[in-house]
Amino acid sequence: MRAAGKVERFRSPLHPQYELLTAAERDAIVAPHMREHLQPLGLTQVGVRTWVDGSRPPVRRMFELRLLKGAGMGAQWGFSLDFVPHISGGRVHWHRTNKTSMLDIIIDPTEEALPRLTFIHGAAQLQDDLKRFMPQAVKRARETWERGETTPGLLALVREVRKQNTNCFPFDVYTQLSLAYAFLSARVGDVGSAERELNRYLSRLKLEDEIATKLRNLAREYAGNTARIE
Repeated sequence: MRAAGKVERFRSPLHPQYELLTAAERDAIVAPHMREHLQPLGLTQVGVRTWVDGSRPPVRRMFELRLLKGAGMGAQWGFSLDFVPHISGGRVHWHRTNKTSMLDIIIDPTEEALPRLTFIHGAAQLQDDLKRFMPQAVKRARETWERGETTPGLLALVREVRKQNTNCFPFDVYTQLSLAYAFLSARVGDVGSAERELNRYLSRLKLEDEIATKLRNLAREYAGNTARIE
């Protein structure tokens, strides 16, 4: 189910002519707007358009503006979880610092729910759009962060994204969401859900047995259950 309601659009340029900004120009405009809205909330900049609050590990709040095709940008936010690994280069890796944080629980709203930004109409238009965009996006992010203050709350967020299909792409496209679902389920003692979600993840990615075993052992450890997770 998609989010309903009227959403303000950023599609009426003050300067309708085509004026593509360079990466440096774009990011110089974006930076102070992100700082204005995110720094007071305790987030610090760890990348060009990525901000993190690592004051309460193992859960780190994140907000970022990602680049899109066609000179666009969209907001994503959520949580980086120290207890959820990621797979890279055929190995299990961890992202347990602010600098290495990545979105395990990711809210990636559709354009209908939150309009995209564009940097093809010059500096003045981007400035104007950001003044309207950032308060909307950060308000939504704060609602997510408040809901994720407990482990059950984090799990409920993942289940909602999956059940209501609220992200821009299907649930399975976001591989970290599946891992987050599995390990959060394990941490609340729901071994059955952890097992099912982990098996779905492993079958889709066709990982080597060694990695599969490591992930299953982690889930078993988190669940505090000596039973083997098949």
